Amino acid sequence: MAVVTITDGQINALVSVFVWPFARIIGLFVTDPLFSTKSIPRRFKAGFALLLTLMLAPLLPSLPAVPLVSAQGVLILFQQLLIGITIGFVMRVVISAVEIAGSLMATQMGLGFAMFFDPQHAASVPVVSRLLTTFTFLLFLTFDGHRLVIETLLESFRSIPIGATLSLTDLKTLAEWGGQMVSWGLWLSLPVVGALLVTNLAIGVMTRAAPQFNIFSFGFPLTLLVGFIGMYVAVPLMVPAIETLYRDAFGFLDTLLKLT
Repeated sequence: MAVVTITDGQINALVSVFVWPFARIIGLFVTDPLFSTKSIPRRFKAGFALLLTLMLAPLLPSLPAVPLVSAQGVLILFQQLLIGITIGFVMRVVISAVEIAGSLMATQMGLGFAMFFDPQHAASVPVVSRLLTTFTFLLFLTFDGHRLVIETLLESFRSIPIGATLSLTDLKTLAEWGGQMVSWGLWLSLPVVGALLVTNLAIGVMTRAAPQFNIFSFGFPLTLLVGFIGMYVAVPLMVPAIETLYRDAFGFLDTLLKLT
């Protein structure tokens, strides 16, 4: 009877085929705002990541001949995590810009005290910010953004095979991309913030002209009314702006991961 022998090298090669791509997929699921949401059970995330790994493993290019349990093998593991985190971080910037826009609107409207516990961040966030974030998630799903993210992840294995990593120039470009979320948040909130600024200036002129008016009796309701009207008008106009941000995000990923 023939005896089948399996060497340590063969075991390492077999395990590496699944562990390294699994690490990149998990890195995406940890940082992507949609896949990392706590409303999705962890078992589902782990099972979905494992399913993607099993489907992807036979299609991968040749892997580096490096033992998994070694310093270089662990380094490759962290490199795959970094690439996955990078893809999720680019998507996270867009959501963070919308959250900043919502916080600016809430502060100017006087609703900064109206906080809502967000399980995603495990912290309290303004209700307006949470509302806009949910709106952005739904908009993201309408144009199959989740499918595009997975396609980008799968294509990254072709453009940046296992064993390669992002350069320092790529990481610097990524940091510069993340620095734009504050300006984007201000850009998205500008219509409502501008209307509230004009309202506050008008209230100031009225208070100066008639000091007997109590600013707290009519100023707060007026800013609330103007803020809600501004949101009612501005939110539909935010749809093409958010779509542009997502389009820029996917274009940035294509350039960063050299998919184009």
